[in-house]
Amino acid sequence: MPEAETLRAKLLDAAPDLWDAVLIVDEEKLDAQNSESDFYRLRHPFRKPYFTLPKGHVYISNDWSALGRYLQRERRVYTLCEDTFGGTLDPDQHLLDEQRANPRGPYRYWGDSPCCRTVESEDAARCSIFGVDKLVTVSKAQLLESLTEEEKAIIRRVFLAVPLPEHVQGACLLLPRSFVLDGLMDQPTQDAMFAAVAKKYCTEPLFIKTHPRDTTDYSKLFPTAVILPRTMPSEVLNFCLPFKFQRAVTVQSWVLRGFTAAEEKVFVGLEEAEKLVQG
Repeated sequence: MPEAETLRAKLLDAAPDLWDAVLIVDEEKLDAQNSESDFYRLRHPFRKPYFTLPKGHVYISNDWSALGRYLQRERRVYTLCEDTFGGTLDPDQHLLDEQRANPRGPYRYWGDSPCCRTVESEDAARCSIFGVDKLVTVSKAQLLESLTEEEKAIIRRVFLAVPLPEHVQGACLLLPRSFVLDGLMDQPTQDAMFAAVAKKYCTEPLFIKTHPRDTTDYSKLFPTAVILPRTMPSEVLNFCLPFKFQRAVTVQSWVLRGFTAAEEKVFVGLEEAEKLVQG
């Protein structure tokens, strides 16, 4: 994730008493460790592993990751937290459905691993993807709504690199994602597509909030826009900004599913967005 070291430093600075440690993990190195055989480890008993976790119960937001594979490889019990706001309540659970229909390899993701003993949900009574014995209600909405203005300001200081502008009436938020990383198009095509989408659906003042993995320089593409840090979770936008956006726009992304910080939400399909480039 770009700017991970900067985020780590801000977390430590904003709440030094909250963390024992904030670590940045290289997924490639951790997956190399995950792939080691038991025989290899027996032959190298004094070799220090790349990554270890202290004992105790683990809470993880995304077990579809090298860290999730680590927990399963080491047979560590964990609780799966809700990765996106209200994600367990979404009727579209195609990734989980596909995994259950065609299980492959040694790992099970999205709460299906035997190592995952508990799954947190915004409302366990409304969640149907797991049995009641595995679900627990942990409402992030209630938690975030309970924040004081001072606490919200602390969170903003962690994620915002520059102060927010004073005049934001009618502000529009564009939430792009990287189709380049997904291998669906090259960078110039993606740049032209988002420029066309912004021209049709967005107005000034314009804010940009992209996916953490997206390395596109949106300040060059939209020189007058306010570029929000890519490391900022959407929940910060929902609960910790001192205003609401007039409109939020995204292309072929589910980021707006639980998004509440805009009066109007516009989902643009990829096919439609590509046609806008063609005129």
